[in-house]
Amino acid sequence: MSAPMPEMITERVGFFPGHVNIGLVLGSHGAILIDSGLDSQTAKKIKKGLDAISQPLSAVIQTHAHADHFGGNAYLLGCWPEAKVYAPPLEEAIIRYPILEPIYLNMGAEPLADLRNKFLLAPASRVDHLLPVEGDIEIDGVVFSILSLPGHSWQQVGVVCEEICYAADSYLGEDILDKHKLPFLVDAHETIASLEKLHASSYKGYIPGHGSYTTSSHGAVTKNIELHHKIYQEIEELLQDENTLEEALARLCERLHISIENASSYVLFRTAFMGYLVGLHKQGRVVYQFVQNRWLWRKTEQLDQDGADGEER
Repeated sequence: MSAPMPEMITERVGFFPGHVNIGLVLGSHGAILIDSGLDSQTAKKIKKGLDAISQPLSAVIQTHAHADHFGGNAYLLGCWPEAKVYAPPLEEAIIRYPILEPIYLNMGAEPLADLRNKFLLAPASRVDHLLPVEGDIEIDGVVFSILSLPGHSWQQVGVVCEEICYAADSYLGEDILDKHKLPFLVDAHETIASLEKLHASSYKGYIPGHGSYTTSSHGAVTKNIELHHKIYQEIEELLQDENTLEEALARLCERLHISIENASSYVLFRTAFMGYLVGLHKQGRVVYQFVQNRWLWRKTEQLDQDGADGEER
């Protein structure tokens, strides 16, 4: 198999395209990667690519702590143990202790065996330095601007170098957006705020975690924002009648033509759905109460019309 070659955008900045795009910046002493992909198989391909351009690994910048973005660290650090790993606060805890991802997806309980797969449980990686939540940082002689882009994950960041923005999973590329009927996120309100922040930016190029490189993010970002608002509207419509989280999720999946067939998919969709409810609740558009040991959600206007009081938080 031939070595995968990076697509260079400037003399110094480029990326390895793939299911997860892996950013590449050439530092003073070697390559700086932005994320490392899903697993050792991906990492082996990246190593071949770095060897082909005669670049040892100098550092890895992690945008967030999802397994498909740091699963290659263990293999790469085994090849280049002197390389340094940078990650945002909070995200670094999950990178060091990856079991936390299936734990939180399983609502804090011991993860089921079906949740211990490479898509949800990456090999552990050390983290040597914390990234600023926002601001500049110099790594191997290169200055990076760190953008706070939470929503998809709690403290996800974007990374900018030479006016090229690696936007992580803050948005999905237009070429793959239609495949994601209910995108994963932990807070839809923060997700939309991050998208609006990107929409207002004017960098020379944008690399999403998933999707194609573009010289303008406006088209893709606008479509992402529209999708999130459409899902908001779908949820509000189904919550005109009071529902439990489980009932509402099932009804939403029917509306979006989603078929959940395994535990991994279920916990991801459930977390995403809760992230949308959190966003709507922050805006005062949905409320909840507890009745007969059931956690019930309803659109705010309907609750007000019925004059319900309950124990809404």
